[in-house]
Amino acid sequence: MFPSLWRRVVVLWRLALALACLGSASLAGPVRVEFWHIFSDAPRARWMQERADAFNRAHPDIQVVPVAHTSYPQVFQALATAARTGKAPALVQISEAGTQLAVDSMLFRPLPPQVARQFGDYLPAVLRYYTVGGRLYGIPFNTSSPVLYANRTLLRRAGLGDAPLPRTLEELTRTCDALKRARVPARCLTFPVDAWYFEQWAAQGGALWVDGQNGRRQRATQAYLDSEAVARPLRWLQQMNAAGYYLNPGKPEDNAGSTQLFLKGNVAFLLTSSSRIGQVLAGSRQGGFQVDVGVMPVPQGSPRQGLVVGGSSLWIPREIPARTAAAAQAFALDLTGTANLAAWHRLSGYDPLRASSVKLLRQQGWLQPGTAHAAAFEQFRATRPTPATSGALFGSFYEVRAVLHASIDRVLKGADVTGTLRAAKARADQIIRAYNARF
Repeated sequence: MFPSLWRRVVVLWRLALALACLGSASLAGPVRVEFWHIFSDAPRARWMQERADAFNRAHPDIQVVPVAHTSYPQVFQALATAARTGKAPALVQISEAGTQLAVDSMLFRPLPPQVARQFGDYLPAVLRYYTVGGRLYGIPFNTSSPVLYANRTLLRRAGLGDAPLPRTLEELTRTCDALKRARVPARCLTFPVDAWYFEQWAAQGGALWVDGQNGRRQRATQAYLDSEAVARPLRWLQQMNAAGYYLNPGKPEDNAGSTQLFLKGNVAFLLTSSSRIGQVLAGSRQGGFQVDVGVMPVPQGSPRQGLVVGGSSLWIPREIPARTAAAAQAFALDLTGTANLAAWHRLSGYDPLRASSVKLLRQQGWLQPGTAHAAAFEQFRATRPTPATSGALFGSFYEVRAVLHASIDRVLKGADVTGTLRAAKARADQIIRAYNARF
């Protein structure tokens, strides 16, 4: 949509909210909190509805109404429609990549200091990401990181039943070679064309994604898409594709499609979000094969500094009525409380963001050493606080991701990595400069 349309969204939505405020003062009954989230699949949508129902029973003066959307970008598109129709939500789930755009829009209020102080037991890496200009805007809710899922049943056919899972890209390639030599009738690796993985590889190597200390010390003016931190894993992927080892699901960011390819039982490795651990473990049991979970493989020699927060936070519009804003904040704090974040982890695999949730999960027998959930969580918790792992912050993040997606596609079709990334950087820099000129 993004920057030019977003300016129109700001004007229209503020007008719609002002009209809504005039009308709401005379309304009796519970305050309605429409909550937009992106979990449209049945298990997670049902969980959201159950949490809302429980909250509503405990707070008869509030009615939380969850509304599922299909993706984070689709939520932004829906906000444009809301601006035109006056049907603004009271609480919105916004992805980490939309943070600066949401701040720049001036549509959302930062959290009051007394609320921000309630997050003292959150994982520091999460709070670092969502703190902008010293203020915490969104209430962090779901965070995940890339992990490697392995079909251990297929690996056994190649004589690799007890071998540790690959921890580097080079080790992963050698494992693919072994599968080929053993004539295992399977593809080696699937994951989608998705800039998120390259952002993570860059952070693991300590490389910035944009200038201005990743946009956190000052507004970003250029992207580092042509850095060796991006080029090296892209060259690796090109080689994997040429060898027939890589299975592309066909659509950018199609983690769901990659997961389904893996669950058919004829792909040895899946690289995707830790948020899919529950789905993968359940699906593999149905499919009759064993799955192990390991850390994200990185280029050999990478210092493994850690991972960037991937997920979302919950935002409250600035100009909704005070009573509605207070009700939305109460629900958001309940949803992100100790017990709910622990239950969310058990269902989805998203990382438990509070130390108190981790403690509760361990008391319940979860996060035991060597288990799938523990492998993902410990990988994220090992993140070191650096400018690289704090994550990039700039308003045209979605558009720059789209530029990289197109570049990855070209490389997979045979284009030169160096020239393609040089052109991608030039286009990304144009987008960033144009965004800055408007905001």
